[in-house]
Formats: sequence, structure tokens, C-alpha cells
Amino acid sequence: MNRTIILLNLAALFLINRCSIAQETHPEQKSVQLSDYTKSFLSLDYSRIALINVKVIDGTGIPAKESQTILIQNGIIVDVRNASDVIPEDFHALHLNGRTIIPGIIGMHNHMRIPRSAMLSTSPRLYLACGVTTIQTCGTGNPYEELAIAASIKRGDQPGPEIINSGPYFTGPDGRSNFIRCTDEQMVRDTIKYWARKGIKWLKVYRNTRPADLRVIVDEAHKNNLKVTGHLCATTYAEAAEIGIDAIEHGFIHSYDYAKDRVEAICSGNTEFRTLLDVESQQVIELQKKLIEKGVALGSTLAIFDAQAKGEADQRDLEVMAPIHVDNYHSRRKRKEELGDDWYFKKEWLTKSMAYDLQFYRHGGLLVAGPDPGLHNMPGFGDQKNYELFIEAGFKPEEAIEVMTANGAKLLGRNDLGTIEKGKVANVVILDGDLVANPRVIRKVELVIKEGIGYNPKKLIRSVKGNVGSVTDDLMIYFGQKEPSDKPEIFAPDLISKSGRHEFGCTFSKEGNEFYFGVDNNGITEIHSSKLIDGVWTPPRKLFKSESISYNDPMFSPDEKRLYFITNRSTKNSTRKDDTDLWYVEREDADKPWSDPIHAGNLINSSVDEYYASFTRNGTLYFASKDKKEYAPRHAFDIYRAPYINGKFLYPEKLPETINSDSYEADVFVASDESYLIFCSIRKDGLGQGDLYISFKDEKGHWSEAVNMGDSINTEKHELCPFVSANGKYLFYTSDQDIYWVSAKILDKYR
Repeated sequence: MNRTIILLNLAALFLINRCSIAQETHPEQKSVQLSDYTKSFLSLDYSRIALINVKVIDGTGIPAKESQTILIQNGIIVDVRNASDVIPEDFHALHLNGRTIIPGIIGMHNHMRIPRSAMLSTSPRLYLACGVTTIQTCGTGNPYEELAIAASIKRGDQPGPEIINSGPYFTGPDGRSNFIRCTDEQMVRDTIKYWARKGIKWLKVYRNTRPADLRVIVDEAHKNNLKVTGHLCATTYAEAAEIGIDAIEHGFIHSYDYAKDRVEAICSGNTEFRTLLDVESQQVIELQKKLIEKGVALGSTLAIFDAQAKGEADQRDLEVMAPIHVDNYHSRRKRKEELGDDWYFKKEWLTKSMAYDLQFYRHGGLLVAGPDPGLHNMPGFGDQKNYELFIEAGFKPEEAIEVMTANGAKLLGRNDLGTIEKGKVANVVILDGDLVANPRVIRKVELVIKEGIGYNPKKLIRSVKGNVGSVTDDLMIYFGQKEPSDKPEIFAPDLISKSGRHEFGCTFSKEGNEFYFGVDNNGITEIHSSKLIDGVWTPPRKLFKSESISYNDPMFSPDEKRLYFITNRSTKNSTRKDDTDLWYVEREDADKPWSDPIHAGNLINSSVDEYYASFTRNGTLYFASKDKKEYAPRHAFDIYRAPYINGKFLYPEKLPETINSDSYEADVFVASDESYLIFCSIRKDGLGQGDLYISFKDEKGHWSEAVNMGDSINTEKHELCPFVSANGKYLFYTSDQDIYWVSAKILDKYR
């Protein structure tokens, strides 16, 4: 298998180099064909790698070992030896003096959502950038999305950790309406069977789940080889342990076993125990021992407690958060300062939780960890914060790493993960510094190796800055890309706009969840399409299968039941002809397939080229056609308008001289209310090979003199194929063979 090898400079250790080599397939590790998008985040891709002369914290809890060498072959750790031992010549060597290597972090409470928004696009990259190579999502509001994202990562379509999927939350009859309420036993059992068949591995019960509900859930889950964890309240920890729950989340502060005035099987009781109860008291120790005896793991979420108690974000958190969440953070900080000691989450609750976790671990309990993202506690960064809080709580570095790696693997039932040992999957994290001496080194991730392939953490983090929890991240519309400012940016780099390829002529559906765009394939243009399904965009694929006929300039009709395009396809026998015409395909709705191509008719089309269809909301068609004058220049085109009445186009009329000239006017986009036009033209006042111009319609229905959109948009290259999203927020266009987008607010400067 050929792989692209990308070596980026890691603190002057690695030379930048791009080449291809043949790689062997290890019999124990399946090869995955990574997408171009995933490859764009790689730092290292060799079949054999030697990580030489490094400090190793192996995840087993034993003291760190100095001067170690780790040999990786085809994604598997094949040996861990002393650095003085001979290294086989066919291993690519990385000399890592002064570094620490830990196993890939296994996050066991690692949501892909935060309150009021999802992080479907950004959280996989952010987790991976911080050294988190496996996550258990610990409940979800939308299992379909997360199953699809997990499959996408597994296929190599996008970078991210391995995702161990959870089903929807379960709760009692009085619980949240968007959870599965336990009102009918057979319904609960059938629901669990359904999600088990879909591939989920964990269930999570929530606060109002009663002991009787939990018995049914645990019984059916275990019958289907699923595990159950819980954020408990109506059921106590002791009751849950007797029932056979596999894990309990959040530790001390949600242990309502100690609550006064508690009503049995109802989420109730005074929470003063969080402040008054001594963690080292006998009653706490006895309950912890019960959990340990029953084999119940405890899920530590110190990072979210730290965010709630202290309310202070790191700069790196603020840099990745979407603006709305940054604003919410500052508002929260102000409220905390105003409330002072009356703030809802007390600092002593955090302190007691840290002591509780350490005590549980030291008594032999299976402690695992995850950040439970929320507030300013960001994916990945929160996992790293957990480590720092464990050290502050009194854990040794080796113990903290064991909790965050090997213990997670144990709870998942995975003997191939969690430690740095011969035969394990090569999920390791290279840290710049001595983690034993300085807990902050956990943040200094130089390289994340997942399944033997090295990812660049800095590039992964750069790709999500300012976008975590944004509208596009939440809904995954527009491929989850960060919304552009008033400065044009390449759209979906390495995903849609690829280096070495020419893309142009794009259109999005009104909902932003269906995308069509043109690609030049060695002189034959193709229309590629992608659709958002359950939080994942399908890999772009050709709309029409042809090796000789060109298709381009896709554009939806106003009702989106038609997709118009241009092609040099003949109407007679599907062969190629000399000029291009407007055609379309149609469908009843977005869930139905497109029809075979249909010619748009000879009223619109002529014996010369027609380009680029665009529509007003009432169906009026704007398009370009080659200048039909006998002595017109070869590249002269004009823009036409064809009203749409009673399901038919009327005879096209040529637009006035304020729009058309004796040169090239084509690729016209018309606003849905027909208030402005944007088009490509080649004129003497242009800045490059072809520029975008704009014209506005006045109150009398006249088009203003077209204005060059200037160097905010145009360059010395060729700008063409404008398209404004249906919500009026984004202008898309092609520049220098890539698709760009910019905030449509930029149009106001030309009015």
C-alpha cells in the first residue's frame, strides 16, 4: 500500500519531507485508506518507527523508565527496549531525548456536545490534538450522529479518536422529555436491543432513574453485552452497586447516599453533605469498599468541577471557543464576581472530589476519567486538566496516567489498548519535556501517534480555533467550517478545496446540508456532490459517470426539485458535442434520487455556448450565452434573463449595457429578490484574468452600472462562479482554482 509521508519539523528533530514509499501490511493490523483531508493533518507515516531514548510512562502504574526505545511496525508496538540496544536499520528513527511518552489517553466521559450546542466537526480533532486517542461518549442526545462520526473516523475520512459509542440517555418517568423515560418495561428492553444492534456499547442512566428502572436497564444491557454507567440521584450508589451497574459518574458530589431528607426512589435530598461530610469518614470508606467489591468503576470528571468552582478559562480554551461561548464565559465570570460566596458550586466541593477520587483509587477501585465538556472546559484540554488536577490531589504521575489510560481500557474490556507494551496498538503521545517533573508538560503535545500514524497537534488545533460550539459546528452545515469574516478564506481546505486540483461552480441547498461543485479532471469537468447525513458529510462523488463528457456549473432551482448545470452532452446519443447547453435533473424531494439529465430546451439553449444558471425566488432564470454577432470576439459572452411563467421560461432578454459589454460577461448570480447581480467579466479596469463585478437594481427596476468588486475579492488571478447562500450570509466564488467564501456583509460596501 502506498501512503503519503509527511514529516513536519518537531522542535528541530524532524526534517520536512514529502514522498511516497511502499509499506508492508502487518498481519495483526488492518490497513486504512486515509482521505486527503485526514492526510493533511499527518506529521509522520512510516510502516516502521523507532522512538528512541525517551522517558516512558507506560500506563501500568509502575515508575517511569528512562532511556527507552519503542519500536512500532504497521500500527503495533513490537518491542520496548533500552535505548542502548541495537535498532534495526529499516526502522525510521526519531531521537527523543528530553521527551516523555505516555499511552494515548482513553477518555471515559467525553461528550461531543456541550449544553445548547454540539461539537460534531471540532471535537474529534481537538480530542486527538490533545493526545486523546479513544473516547467513550458517556451518553448522547443523538446516537445516530455519533455512530456516523465514529464510522467516518474508522474509515479514515476524518481525523479523530476511536469512538466507543453510547446510546441515548435513560431516565425515570419524571425525567427529561428528550431522554428515554422508563414508563414501560418492554419498551425499555426493546429500545436497548435496538441500539445494541446499531453498534452502541454503553448506556447511561440519568438522575431520575429509579432502582426498579435501573434493574431492567442493567439486566437487558448485560444480556446484549452492553455496559451501563450513571449520573445518579433517585438511585443511590449503594443501590446501583447491588443492582450491578458497571460504572458511576462524577464521584463524591452526586452521591445522594449521604443526602438528608431524601425520599426513596426520588431524586431528592439536601446537598449539604458536599460541604459537611468528611471524605475520610468511615461511612464514605465503607461505601467505596462496597463499590470496589461489586466491581463498580468510578468516573472522575474533575475538569468540569474545576470549571464550575473556579470559573477561570485558560487562554487556549478561549481561542478555540466560538464567539457566542466566549461571550457567555465573560458573562458568567461577571456573575460569579457579583455572587462571591453565594456562587452555586463551592470550591470545597472540588477539593473533596479530588480527595474522594484519590481515596477510591488507593483502596483499589477502578478509577477512570473524562472531562465532561461544558462551560469553558473544552474537549482534550479538559482531559489534560484532569491530569493536572490528579497531581494536585496527590496522585503520582504514573498513577494519574494509569487512571487516564490503562484503567479506561480495562473498563472498556480492551486488552489491545491503554499501555505501552509489546503487542498493543501503537497509540502513544510524545510530550515535550519531563512529565514526572512538571505536570504542565501534559499540555506540550508534540506528536500524537494513533494506530502507528503520527498527527500534527498544532495543525489540528489551528483548524478548530474560534469554531468549537458554533452554529456550523452544532449543525454540521457547510461542512462544519468556521464562519468566514469579511476577509475571503479558502472553503473547506483539503476537504473540498484541494491543492493541485481545480474546483469551481458550487451551490448549497437552502439548509446548507447538500453541496454540489465542479472539478476539473484533466480537462474534463465533473460535478461532485456531498450530502450531510446524521452529522457526517458523505465523501464527494461524481454526479454523472462519464470519462469524456463535461458537466459543470451546478445550481439549484428555487424549490430545489431541479439541479441545473451545463454540459457538452449531445441530446441525441449521449455523445460529446462542440458547444455547451443548460440541462437539469429533477426529483420529488431531497430523499429521492435525481432523474436522468433533461435538456433545458431550445428557447434557452442555442447553437453556441450557454453558461451558469441562477434563479430568483419566482423562478426567473439568469444565464450567460456566447455573443451571437457574426464578428464577436471568441470569448465574448452576454447575460440574459428569462422570466418563468406557468411552469415555462419565456423568451430570454439580453440585459442592458450597464451589465453587458463587448467583452466577457458570464457566471452570473442573481439575488433571490432580484436586487443585485454578481458576475464575472474580463475588462480593461480589471485586476486580473477575470474579475467579479456587482450591479444593483434601483426602485425603477433599472440595473446600476456594474462595479468591480475590487481587491477585497479580486486578484491578479481569475475570479469566477459567484454564489450567495440562501440565507444571505455567505458569498462563495472560485479564485486561483480553489473555492473561497466570505461574509456576504461585504456586499454592503458596494451599494
